[in-house]
Amino acid sequence: CVDNSMAQLEHQRTRILNLELMLEYGGESWKVYNEVLVDMLNKVQTQLSEVKKDIQEVNWTRKNQQTQVGEKMKQLEGEWVGLVSKNYEIEQALLNMEAEYETLKKHHEKSTASVETKT
Repeated sequence: CVDNSMAQLEHQRTRILNLELMLEYGGESWKVYNEVLVDMLNKVQTQLSEVKKDIQEVNWTRKNQQTQVGEKMKQLEGEWVGLVSKNYEIEQALLNMEAEYETLKKHHEKSTASVETKT
């Protein structure tokens, strides 16, 4: 029982010593720790603002590129429409020429046949 009391007494002395040390040095260590945390926070906030700035620049560059490509696509689409229209016109002219050729060929054949029958 005496040993137990001695152990408890020693434990209480250690606790008192720890409390005295904490009162003497604990506040200062928390201040230092808080300063470290504030420094870390400031560095992270600076990095965050730099990343946001980089993201904004990337988005701005992408937007400009897409705008330029959009204008080029409109130009190319206009050229494509013009070429398709021209091809259609050429096809129609070719069909008209083929029809005219067939008409002339039939007319020529009739003329030739009528000349041969007269002779």
